[in-house]
Amino acid sequence: MPGLIDKSTSATARNFRDYVRYLISRPSGPAKRFVIFGRGRSGSTLLVDLLGSLDSVCCDGEILHYRVYFPKLHIETQAAKAPATVYGFKLLSYQLGSVQGIANPADFLRSLEQAGYQFIYLQRRNLLRHALSNIVARQREQFHFRDSSQRTKHQIDVDEVLKWMKSSQRMRVKELSWLSGISYLELFYEDDLLDSDRHQATIDRVCSYLQIPSAPVKTNLRKA
Repeated sequence: MPGLIDKSTSATARNFRDYVRYLISRPSGPAKRFVIFGRGRSGSTLLVDLLGSLDSVCCDGEILHYRVYFPKLHIETQAAKAPATVYGFKLLSYQLGSVQGIANPADFLRSLEQAGYQFIYLQRRNLLRHALSNIVARQREQFHFRDSSQRTKHQIDVDEVLKWMKSSQRMRVKELSWLSGISYLELFYEDDLLDSDRHQATIDRVCSYLQIPSAPVKTNLRKA
């Protein structure tokens, strides 16, 4: 697969150039930093979108969705490039082991906390709907809707649903163990993001936790 190899090689070279620039200049970067942590299909993209609409916040998506050398350094280089006084990014729990090959995720998360990152732990209570959301998104190969998107019907295998639910529950247990001893703000998709009328109150709460000014927020993402 020459195209994939070329793309991977280019990304790696770009990462190392960023590392060298960062290590030479050692920029201080944004003083306030945070991580949106949890599983996919829990409203994390919506939360990124809402927070990113604040003028003082630069909120990246999944900056560790592909394998990188030195994940912690990669995070620091992305933070250093942020054109805002507050920087955050989304970290899905499976990416720690399955993508980055981090042997001790708990130690890695603690190292981020020690570097000044505050944690927002986003969860989804309804495991059945969580499973269905994951399965349907993969079937249609589209994970989020904007205003003009169209929905279609899908056939669902019951065994696949049960498999997703069990996997999600196991991952939640791991997440809680990795976060042990780390302070975090706990959010739930059903309580804080599902209803658009709750969006502003949720962002106000996040800003209070981060100790930054809040402001009116908006998004054109739609529930998938």
